[in-house]
Amino acid sequence: MTTSSREPRRIDPFPMYFIKGVADVLAQTEYPGLSNSEIDALLPMAGISQREQGRNKRESLHITLNNKQYRQGLGNCVAVFITKAMSPARYTRDPNRFGQLRDQLSEFMVHYGYRINDKGQLARGTRASTLTEAAALAGTLHMELRRRGTHEELFKYCAEEFVTRSLFHAISEAAKSIPTRVRAITGFAGEGDALYNGVFGTRQDPPLLYINRYENDSDVSEHRGFKNLVLGIHGHYRNPRAHSNRIDNVEVMPDFYDAFSLFSYVHRRLDTAARQPLR
Repeated sequence: MTTSSREPRRIDPFPMYFIKGVADVLAQTEYPGLSNSEIDALLPMAGISQREQGRNKRESLHITLNNKQYRQGLGNCVAVFITKAMSPARYTRDPNRFGQLRDQLSEFMVHYGYRINDKGQLARGTRASTLTEAAALAGTLHMELRRRGTHEELFKYCAEEFVTRSLFHAISEAAKSIPTRVRAITGFAGEGDALYNGVFGTRQDPPLLYINRYENDSDVSEHRGFKNLVLGIHGHYRNPRAHSNRIDNVEVMPDFYDAFSLFSYVHRRLDTAARQPLR
């Protein structure tokens, strides 16, 4: 059953941490969070004339919604604010923003037995008791990655990012997982060119780690191509995110899934790599 501003029924007050979770998602500082002006425009629609003060907009929204429902003894203002904030019509020019907000809200709301449906409305749903169950119930990200055969190493390195649905940080952590694993396998220190040239060799120096038999020109070409691939991942995915922030990088889901497919391929080849040519 969904809730909206048109429904006359009385809604019991929401737990304080539920409201804090709503505020932390909708008023987050970086994309896809709502701006101060957007929040101020939405509050009157929920019957709130003015936002209360806080150290930042997340705290301010939390205090405002919590105190309003406390005074009324009803949670209607919270439900209405969520529904207005999540109206799909607001995101026609940026549907990715709607999707990210909906998934982030649903990820924590399932612990309270709620979700955000396709219409942007607060709806009742199955209540989760663990983070794994929450990811399975609320979002498509974790389950879609499983369906695509994503390597287990990436779930280990990006578990928190998958739950918070931070695509920017998930890609960054996933890209870092590759040099971290190469160092763990070989004991060779370094980063970027220094690491991969040392581990996979150069025209002058033999490899420390082999991905194939390395016995003919085709094998050598494949091996060198793999080294160039991991170097490309470092340059294309790892370095740019190390020197920028999430607000300047809007990740789109198709590119995100493609990146994780690529990272998974690299980890699968590392699964079978050895210090001697494979036989």
